[in-house]
Amino acid sequence: MKYLTQKQIPQYREDHKPDKCPILGNEEFNAVLDHDHKTGRIRGVISNEANVLVGKIENFFRSRCANSANDLPTCLRQIANYLEQDQGALHPVGLRQLTKRFKNMKKSEQLLILEQMGIDSDNCKNSSQRAQLYRDSLKNN
Repeated sequence: MKYLTQKQIPQYREDHKPDKCPILGNEEFNAVLDHDHKTGRIRGVISNEANVLVGKIENFFRSRCANSANDLPTCLRQIANYLEQDQGALHPVGLRQLTKRFKNMKKSEQLLILEQMGIDSDNCKNSSQRAQLYRDSLKNN
């Protein structure tokens, strides 16, 4: 196992910095050298934001999910699979969230979305009417 001194870290980080953060995908990022707190081994160079995110996830898993049947990497893969599934039905809170987000958009964005949905919005005079039309369309389809 190779050991890096504190003095060698900046050069190592520079030599191993990827074109974009392997976790967040940012091309412009403040690079940090990430390591596993259990083993002390370097995992790679990632963005500072990704490093904070990974740390929070690891700490939460260690403190709150100690009885999990899965290890953290397996749990994260399961989370990704879960997030990508779609049951097809629209949740009432989800409808409110989508409608609110739509209402806060610029008029041009609203009109484009309604057009893409095949909705005639010519009779709408303001954002509230367009949002109601959008909401009704989501609710009925």
